[in-house]
Amino acid sequence: MKRILLTGATLALLGGCATAPPPKYDWGNYEQSMYGYYKNPSAPDALMLDIESTIKKAEAGKRSVGPGMYAEYGYLLMARGRQQEALAWFEKEKSRWPESAVLMDRMSKIALTQAPPKVEVKQ
Repeated sequence: MKRILLTGATLALLGGCATAPPPKYDWGNYEQSMYGYYKNPSAPDALMLDIESTIKKAEAGKRSVGPGMYAEYGYLLMARGRQQEALAWFEKEKSRWPESAVLMDRMSKIALTQAPPKVEVKQ
Protein backbone atom coordinates (compact mmCIF):
# COMPACT_ATOMS: atom_id res chain seq x y z
CA MET A 1 0.00 0.00 0.00
CA LYS A 2 2.84 2.37 0.86
CA ARG A 3 4.46 1.56 -2.45
CA ILE A 4 1.33 2.55 -4.39
CA LEU A 5 1.04 5.83 -2.48
CA LEU A 6 4.72 6.60 -2.99
CA THR A 7 4.48 5.83 -6.71
CA GLY A 8 1.34 7.96 -7.02
CA ALA A 9 2.94 10.88 -5.20
CA THR A 10 6.05 10.64 -7.37
CA LEU A 11 4.00 10.62 -10.57
CA ALA A 12 1.96 13.59 -9.37
CA LEU A 13 5.13 15.58 -8.66
CA LEU A 14 6.68 14.68 -11.99
CA GLY A 15 3.47 15.48 -13.81
CA GLY A 16 3.39 18.93 -12.24
CA CYS A 17 6.89 19.62 -13.55
CA ALA A 18 6.13 18.50 -17.09
CA THR A 19 4.86 21.86 -18.27
CA ALA A 20 7.40 24.59 -17.80
CA PRO A 21 6.17 28.16 -17.57
CA PRO A 22 6.71 30.29 -20.66
CA PRO A 23 9.97 32.25 -20.71
CA LYS A 24 9.84 35.67 -19.11
CA TYR A 25 11.57 37.38 -22.05
CA ASP A 26 11.63 36.79 -25.77
CA TRP A 27 15.26 36.46 -26.83
CA GLY A 28 14.68 35.03 -30.32
CA ASN A 29 18.00 33.89 -31.83
CA TYR A 30 19.97 36.56 -29.99
CA GLU A 31 22.49 34.18 -28.45
CA GLN A 32 23.35 32.47 -31.74
CA SER A 33 23.48 35.77 -33.61
CA MET A 34 25.74 37.35 -30.99
CA TYR A 35 28.05 34.35 -31.17
CA GLY A 36 28.21 34.73 -34.95
CA TYR A 37 28.94 38.43 -34.56
CA TYR A 38 31.77 37.75 -32.10
CA LYS A 39 33.28 35.31 -34.57
CA ASN A 40 32.99 37.85 -37.41
CA PRO A 41 32.60 41.40 -36.03
CA SER A 42 33.10 42.95 -39.45
CA ALA A 43 29.62 41.74 -40.49
CA PRO A 44 27.02 43.14 -38.06
CA ASP A 45 24.14 42.88 -40.56
CA ALA A 46 22.96 39.45 -39.42
CA LEU A 47 22.95 40.53 -35.79
CA MET A 48 21.04 43.72 -36.59
CA LEU A 49 18.43 41.87 -38.62
CA ASP A 50 17.99 39.24 -35.93
CA ILE A 51 17.59 41.75 -33.12
CA GLU A 52 15.16 43.82 -35.17
CA SER A 53 13.14 40.72 -36.05
CA THR A 54 13.06 39.54 -32.43
CA ILE A 55 11.91 42.95 -31.20
CA LYS A 56 9.14 43.17 -33.82
CA LYS A 57 7.87 39.66 -33.13
CA ALA A 58 7.93 40.12 -29.36
CA GLU A 59 6.15 43.47 -29.47
CA ALA A 60 3.57 42.14 -31.92
CA GLY A 61 2.90 39.24 -29.57
CA LYS A 62 2.83 41.57 -26.54
CA ARG A 63 5.85 39.78 -25.02
CA SER A 64 8.79 41.41 -23.24
CA VAL A 65 12.10 41.74 -25.03
CA GLY A 66 15.16 40.70 -23.06
CA PRO A 67 17.02 43.36 -21.10
CA GLY A 68 19.62 45.12 -23.21
CA MET A 69 18.20 44.25 -26.62
CA TYR A 70 16.92 47.77 -27.32
CA ALA A 71 20.29 49.15 -26.25
CA GLU A 72 22.19 46.62 -28.36
CA TYR A 73 20.16 47.55 -31.43
CA GLY A 74 20.72 51.25 -30.68
CA TYR A 75 24.44 50.67 -30.36
CA LEU A 76 24.57 48.92 -33.74
CA LEU A 77 22.68 51.83 -35.29
CA MET A 78 25.06 54.31 -33.68
CA ALA A 79 28.05 52.39 -35.02
CA ARG A 80 26.58 52.84 -38.50
CA GLY A 81 26.26 56.60 -38.06
CA ARG A 82 22.51 56.59 -37.45
CA GLN A 83 22.71 58.54 -34.19
CA GLN A 84 19.15 59.90 -34.14
CA GLU A 85 17.68 56.44 -34.53
CA ALA A 86 20.06 55.13 -31.87
CA LEU A 87 18.86 57.79 -29.43
CA ALA A 88 15.28 56.55 -29.77
CA TRP A 89 16.35 52.99 -28.96
CA PHE A 90 18.40 54.14 -25.98
CA GLU A 91 15.35 55.97 -24.66
CA LYS A 92 13.22 52.88 -25.20
CA GLU A 93 15.71 50.78 -23.20
CA LYS A 94 15.75 53.40 -20.46
CA SER A 95 11.97 53.57 -20.21
CA ARG A 96 11.59 49.78 -20.17
CA TRP A 97 14.51 49.18 -17.82
CA PRO A 98 14.89 52.22 -15.51
CA GLU A 99 17.97 50.70 -13.89
CA SER A 100 19.79 51.24 -17.20
CA ALA A 101 19.27 55.03 -17.06
CA VAL A 102 22.88 55.93 -16.24
CA LEU A 103 24.28 53.80 -19.05
CA MET A 104 21.63 54.90 -21.55
CA ASP A 105 22.20 58.57 -20.71
CA ARG A 106 25.91 58.02 -21.32
CA MET A 107 25.25 56.24 -24.62
CA SER A 108 22.91 59.06 -25.68
CA LYS A 109 25.61 61.62 -24.88
CA ILE A 110 28.10 59.67 -26.98
CA ALA A 111 25.62 59.43 -29.84
CA LEU A 112 25.03 63.19 -29.75
CA THR A 113 28.73 64.08 -29.75
CA GLN A 114 29.95 61.42 -32.15
CA ALA A 115 30.43 62.50 -35.73
CA PRO A 116 28.84 60.17 -38.28
CA PRO A 117 31.42 58.02 -40.07
CA LYS A 118 32.65 59.26 -43.41
CA VAL A 119 31.60 57.13 -46.33
CA GLU A 120 33.99 56.87 -49.23
CA VAL A 121 32.44 57.08 -52.65
CA LYS A 122 34.41 55.15 -55.24
CA GLN A 123 34.27 56.46 -58.75
